[in-house]
Amino acid sequence: MNLQENIHRIKEVMGIIDEKIDIDNTSYVTMNIKNFPKYKEELKNIFKQKIIDSSGNFVNFKNSIISGYDYNALPILVDEFRVLDNRYLNYMLSMGSQKFHSLLYDLFRDYYGDKPQKPNSQTQVINCDSSNFKILGPITAKDSKSLMSYWVNQEGGRVYKIKLPDECFNQLSTGERNIYVSIEPEENRIHFPKGVPERLRGKKLGTLIYLAIIKKLGYISSSMGSSAEIKMIYQDMLTNPKYEDDLMSLLLQKQVLIFDKNTTLDVKQIFNDFVANKFTDQKSVKISDDLKNILGDDFTNWYNSLEEQSEMKIEDKIKKYEGQEPKGGDTVVDTTDGKIYSFNGQYENNKTKEQEIDLSNEKFEYLLLPATEKSRFKVIHRSNK
Repeated sequence: MNLQENIHRIKEVMGIIDEKIDIDNTSYVTMNIKNFPKYKEELKNIFKQKIIDSSGNFVNFKNSIISGYDYNALPILVDEFRVLDNRYLNYMLSMGSQKFHSLLYDLFRDYYGDKPQKPNSQTQVINCDSSNFKILGPITAKDSKSLMSYWVNQEGGRVYKIKLPDECFNQLSTGERNIYVSIEPEENRIHFPKGVPERLRGKKLGTLIYLAIIKKLGYISSSMGSSAEIKMIYQDMLTNPKYEDDLMSLLLQKQVLIFDKNTTLDVKQIFNDFVANKFTDQKSVKISDDLKNILGDDFTNWYNSLEEQSEMKIEDKIKKYEGQEPKGGDTVVDTTDGKIYSFNGQYENNKTKEQEIDLSNEKFEYLLLPATEKSRFKVIHRSNK
């Protein structure tokens, strides 16, 4: 199935399948260039004059867009573009310098028609059936410092290794064979940091691994990752009718909760614990019918308690938490421009040894500021946990 056919199928499914979640084109889970090329066209128009002014020199073009890089190695745009409030541009910046450089080169190449050579055999897709994999483990973290290399930094966190069939395993390099999934103990938050080896992509292996993990654990939750590949996995699970008999889901602004339909776990308790510390509004909530029916009044009462728009009554929210300094996990409002952020925490910059605060929001805007700026952010929501 080619790209356009896949887009057509997704749009059809989104409109006619009652059980699956209806995801619009601006949803967090659908923000990737492969499935919505219109965003690429938007950026091509925004940067067109810079492409022309570069006189065919990509480095000149790149330097006219990027002024430098922040502490997290994320690109910083030049002033004329930094003020843009473009959701897709913010998203691509959040994916890091390598992917953003690739995007810029795609735009540059499209204009000048410089098509790159095909990659060498090292990146060619492996011809094997990867679906018959095994899940090994878990390895469990004994304390907060265990298994950090696997993205596990909490006691009780688990790591599952994916053992591929021999016909695939033997064709991969040593580095490519190390496929794993990490699970945080709180809310079964899932991480797939390395993803699927590039030479095994296109086989739906990522989706199959997630489906197997969901069946094994009963449910997972996630912020849906930062890579286009992970977004595609979630999009496939949430919109493909092939999985509607296996999964039931709740989608918020940036979080997703997915259950195995046959789980014997206490679905109501998991749901109530999950939403208790999530700041959202009614507009952002999407839920599959089976899960809604199971939850009954638990879902209805929670949903009715939400505001139609998260920006309503900000002054009342500020007053509720008056005098409380932001801490990790809080939702805050920037009093200088009214924007809402997740307050990720305060850390020491390893280079400058100065304290900095880290914030992000659903538009993929990231702030890394001196801790002296903390006072301009007011708490508007704090988890009960």
